Amino acid sequence: MSKARMEALSDGVIAIVMTILILEFKVPEIDASGGDMALVHDFVRSLPLVLSYIISFLVLIVWWMSHHQLLHGVRSVDRRTILLNGAFLMCIAFVPYPTALIGRYPGLVFPSVLYGIVGLFCGLSYYGLYHHVLRNNEGHPFSANRNALAFRNTWLHLTVYAVAIGAAFVSPYGSIAVYAAIPIYFFLKKNG
Repeated sequence: MSKARMEALSDGVIAIVMTILILEFKVPEIDASGGDMALVHDFVRSLPLVLSYIISFLVLIVWWMSHHQLLHGVRSVDRRTILLNGAFLMCIAFVPYPTALIGRYPGLVFPSVLYGIVGLFCGLSYYGLYHHVLRNNEGHPFSANRNALAFRNTWLHLTVYAVAIGAAFVSPYGSIAVYAAIPIYFFLKKNG
């Protein structure tokens, strides 16, 4: 398989997953006599779902940007690269389910824990791919940084998900706030 085909598959899967997130929203059936206020009330009731959608969409953008930058410097694709990329995409494809759970049941522990577990698996699979690519693609732009193969960033990312999982047992809303902080940190770090 060529690098271009793997990138196309990856972009397609991530785009589909991002699209699936919005399918959780349904147009409400209201009595026409309720008018705009009935729709506003329904929208306000749906705010946890809207928030979970926004968080997951931004998290997926972060994964997509990181994945794109990683694959940009790839010169050769072997069977292991394809399998590791497939494992990452499989984990990414699972994101809509815990997103919907958090949106519907934001005050419960299990949705926040499951979201974190999925995030951990996304992180582990991505970093497996990351380290394999850097070891097998001499001259990759990321390898110019002598710490590129260090697990420092891996552990930071995975630690944040682990902390969010633990926080869910104390406050599911606190856990959701930690998940929201992940893309915010990424965008501030990259642009600031």
